[in-house]
Amino acid sequence: MKTFKLFGRFVKKHWLLFVITVLMIIFLNYIRSIVPKLTGVIVAIVGNNPIEESELPTFFLPLFANADTMQARLIIIGCLIASIALVREVINVFSDVNIYRLSELVGCDAQIAYFEKVQNLPYTYLNHAKTGDLIQRSTQDINRFKRFISGSLLDLFTSFCKVVIYGTMMMLISVEFSLYVFIIIPVYFLSSYFYFKTQSSHFSQLEDKEAIMTTVLQENLTGIRVVKAFANENYETDKFNKSIDDMSSVWKKITTRMGVFWGVSDFTTYLQLLVVFVLSIVFITQKGMAFDQAVILFLYTEQIAWPCKNLGRELAEWGKTSICCARVLEVLDMEDEYNKDEKHLKPQIEGNIRFENVSFKFEDATIPTLKNINLDIKQGETIAIIGKTGSGKSTFVNLLNRLIDPTEGNIYIDDINIKDIDKKYIRAHVGLILQEPFLYSKTIEENINIALPYDDRNKAKELARMASVDDDIDSFALNYDTMVGERGVTLSGGQKQRISIARMLATKKEILVFDDSLSALDSETDLKIRTTLKEKEGSCTMIIITHRIQTAKDANKIIVFEDGKISDVGTHKELISREGLYKTIYDIQNQFNESEVL
Repeated sequence: MKTFKLFGRFVKKHWLLFVITVLMIIFLNYIRSIVPKLTGVIVAIVGNNPIEESELPTFFLPLFANADTMQARLIIIGCLIASIALVREVINVFSDVNIYRLSELVGCDAQIAYFEKVQNLPYTYLNHAKTGDLIQRSTQDINRFKRFISGSLLDLFTSFCKVVIYGTMMMLISVEFSLYVFIIIPVYFLSSYFYFKTQSSHFSQLEDKEAIMTTVLQENLTGIRVVKAFANENYETDKFNKSIDDMSSVWKKITTRMGVFWGVSDFTTYLQLLVVFVLSIVFITQKGMAFDQAVILFLYTEQIAWPCKNLGRELAEWGKTSICCARVLEVLDMEDEYNKDEKHLKPQIEGNIRFENVSFKFEDATIPTLKNINLDIKQGETIAIIGKTGSGKSTFVNLLNRLIDPTEGNIYIDDINIKDIDKKYIRAHVGLILQEPFLYSKTIEENINIALPYDDRNKAKELARMASVDDDIDSFALNYDTMVGERGVTLSGGQKQRISIARMLATKKEILVFDDSLSALDSETDLKIRTTLKEKEGSCTMIIITHRIQTAKDANKIIVFEDGKISDVGTHKELISREGLYKTIYDIQNQFNESEVL
């Protein structure tokens, strides 16, 4: 029922179009059901039987009031069949247009809702999710859902209408004959159901293999520079080929069973028609059934048999679509990180920060990343955080802007528990510049002004000057109209970092956090940017995560992290005067600096 659940969630907005389409399909199949009766009337006319005793619908009888000859009656029947065919095709065109419109509208709404949901999913989920898999759910899976609506769902409903309408017409002619015909229908349904059940596990495997293949492709394209740098093309090709082979092996199992099932169902259908043909002869010779009635019943049986035969194919498509819909619903039904039960305070933020007994442990970890952190940062202070790789520095930052929440303890901003402050609000007031900034495949100006509701060349220039990247931009042939390339591949590391700093400065922040985002800059540019930022932001609180003593030494307070704990706090002079990690790093870096001078 995953398919109907997803369909029902998004069809409500387009219920009128859906109802109109359903009514048109029902009417279309009723129109089609008249043609076999008219064919039977032709047989009755040729056999010189009274037209009033044929299966001609009574509302057509007035047309034959003045038709005294066989030729006249046959001409009228021919005109009726042609008129019904014309009306049928017109309705068919409109119903097809409506069903395709409906599938596109429902599919687009599902894709938009999926994208919005992904934007609001918790950082911890997105940090572990495979990008290729998420992309496949929003593209291939939803596209298959759209194709199901416009194709298989239409065919399934049409088949249902045929069975009900044509079956009713048959029952009105001969209940006994109809019951003999209907015996085979449960066989079709049961065989199709068991075929669907046996294939479901393979469809699920196929989706998993396709997701792996998409992930391999996405990772390769994303990391193509690394692939080229290590001349690893052959390895990547072999990895992709393996993912294709794994997917193909599952497809072979599916198609083998499909071939067997479809062959058997085709044979069963022809066998059913043969049995019905023999049954018609028996009913004509032994039970006095009129020949025109037997022709009508045979035509109705043929119209019912083929949709029933195709039921297995439609269920196979349904099975694949059901797996896809389940994967999409898995994401859509996840809980947003913006929990409605949380408080959504939006206080005036000044920049005072306090950590009280804060600890954090990832769900899949056995050892806490941060342990009992106690820290007090005053408004306007510049704080440097230094420590070895893996000591918990980035986790500290992620806690500050609520990408993650502490497992123990509390964080306060201006004496307000951060858990009570609206997440989007707090992130709008905490400026975060990452070590590996992400730039969009847009112009430099568009990347800088991306946080603004408008494009302003003068504003972009001002921000670039503050981030000390204006001279670099002016050196490009197209200046601010230069395309940076996907993920900023055409820029150096330092240029990307400075453009990301300029982008962050587009809106005022009370708290600025540099997550090792000055690492690609020389010391002079590093100092110049920090000085400019301090002058511009005034009383903002600045937190700088760094590995360089040169960057940390001018801070009001330096915090040393070791193994998820704060091992030392003090100024540069205080920390180099006593033994500890900071002094060790200072001595090592001084030694390297002296070696470079020599």
